[in-house]
Amino acid sequence: MINSYADLEPHLKDFQWLEHKKDQPSLFITGAEFQAHFLYFAGHTPEKRQALAECIEAYNQYYAEHFTWGIDFDKNGKIHYTDIIEMPSIREVLKKNPDPDDQIEWYCASGERDEAPEYALMAFTNRGWEGHKLYSSTLTFHVPNQLIFDPEQKQILMSLIQMCIDKLGVYHAVAGFQGVLPFKPMGVGDYSLAQGERFWGIYQGADIKERRQIENGIKSIDWLTYISHSLVQRICEVKTFPKYCEHFNLRPQQQQDGFLFQLEEFPQLLPSNQPVLDSYFNLNKALRPLRNGACLSISWDVGNNYQVLDVDESRKWIRRLDAPDIFPDRGHYQERKPQKKNIYLESGRPCEIDGIYRYDEQLDLDGQPMYVGYDDRNDYEQNDIYDYRQHVVLLKGDIAPRFLECYDHMVLKQAKKIKWHLVSEIVRVKE
Repeated sequence: MINSYADLEPHLKDFQWLEHKKDQPSLFITGAEFQAHFLYFAGHTPEKRQALAECIEAYNQYYAEHFTWGIDFDKNGKIHYTDIIEMPSIREVLKKNPDPDDQIEWYCASGERDEAPEYALMAFTNRGWEGHKLYSSTLTFHVPNQLIFDPEQKQILMSLIQMCIDKLGVYHAVAGFQGVLPFKPMGVGDYSLAQGERFWGIYQGADIKERRQIENGIKSIDWLTYISHSLVQRICEVKTFPKYCEHFNLRPQQQQDGFLFQLEEFPQLLPSNQPVLDSYFNLNKALRPLRNGACLSISWDVGNNYQVLDVDESRKWIRRLDAPDIFPDRGHYQERKPQKKNIYLESGRPCEIDGIYRYDEQLDLDGQPMYVGYDDRNDYEQNDIYDYRQHVVLLKGDIAPRFLECYDHMVLKQAKKIKWHLVSEIVRVKE
């Protein structure tokens, strides 16, 4: 158990990496810090932009003194690296970009530009028209790990997290030990993979790439996990959710618009060579029906023969808490075609066959069938990224989720009961 920074220190060498260059200071290129990551909708509106400014200013009140540089984005999205004294404030950026279809981007960090910063904050809002695609906005900030173990700093950070949840009307949020990379993270994917394989408690890929996938479900859980009332309704009605959680020995904090889970007193690393803590195992099991079963790659530098968190590794990482030998892959599980055709599972029913389930009849917001990148819509290809229909990984006993039918900007229309099609079985290979 990690109960102090002294407990964390012996592990630092196993999840932090430095790049050494002759006659130059060493650069901190991959690590993990205490980070909070928020996904919310309608970031193009004046109300949400005002709330965003207030959240950023609240963080800056305590930590902006550590910033050394920032990035100023022009109207065309071009990046301009800026010394912190010349960096426009979030209010100035908002004033310069008043149109709902302007994207608000604001990034400030400590340290050198080519290293993973100890302090950083990044805001990224959706454009107005992106609401029809159900793209979200994101806010992410982090601080050095040791701060979460300081009682006064922990109280500040918890208050900041709660403020962001409340003011932004957050759809989903996670906070804990999370992977930290340089702003341009090319060439560091090997380290992220190693970090993820060694420590299941280090959340990977909490960044803007999630904003285009959150409509299909969450990626994973963390020390702090927040789910909105809308998201809860994939599983059950809001009023019955606390009772559902009791089956997993979980007691979330009931908040105005959602539920907040905190696991243990402090974030945990969860070394992959040790048994998973019950609290993490139970929350992963309870929220498995909320997960995106067809997530794209987590790594930013995917290429030929790269040992990175590509699509295959990313989907295994998401399932890392399901069983001890899925990630790193020990070869104990494999996918196969269902032994019987046309097996369907209705929303609200318990799963009887471990596998990947798909909503075949899903329509987009215009009432058209979701895009599928191959001719036979009944087909299934492992690790395919061109089938835009929702998928979910379910194990025996899991409750089949409902489908969230929404208007623009993920405004919930109804939690619809559907039939999920078993497209691939997950089987344990006999040893």
